[in-house]
Amino acid sequence: MNDTPTQGHGELQGLFEGTFLDFLGFRLTAWQDGFVRLEMPVRPEHRNTVGYLHGGVIASLLDVAGALSGNYGTSEDSVSVTINMNTSYMSPMKSATVVAEGELVRRTRSLFFAQAKILDPENNRLVATSMATYKPQARERLSEADA
Repeated sequence: MNDTPTQGHGELQGLFEGTFLDFLGFRLTAWQDGFVRLEMPVRPEHRNTVGYLHGGVIASLLDVAGALSGNYGTSEDSVSVTINMNTSYMSPMKSATVVAEGELVRRTRSLFFAQAKILDPENNRLVATSMATYKPQARERLSEADA
């Protein structure tokens, strides 16, 4: 699908293969309970018509970072479905690499809340932030719903 497949830590290996997340081409550079850091080389197809990183790519990276921040150690068995995400775009970005960081804010019995940010490492600039609500779902339960 692309030249830079998504790479994960242990249990994430191969889970994104052939998906939109694989197309994005990010890699996990840090992942622990409550925190994740992603890095992604920006390719031409990630950019909008004026050369900036596309807002949809930014939102996708924020969403993935938020979801993974609360999904540490359970990714093979469950997936975090986004319930709501509020995004603030602060600065355009033309750099060759983008960094996304996600942090778990709070967990309840059925939901978790996470914040995420997009960083431009070449210009030391905050590009966007988000606050989101996620609902963990068993992968097998999601598969049965499609049948």
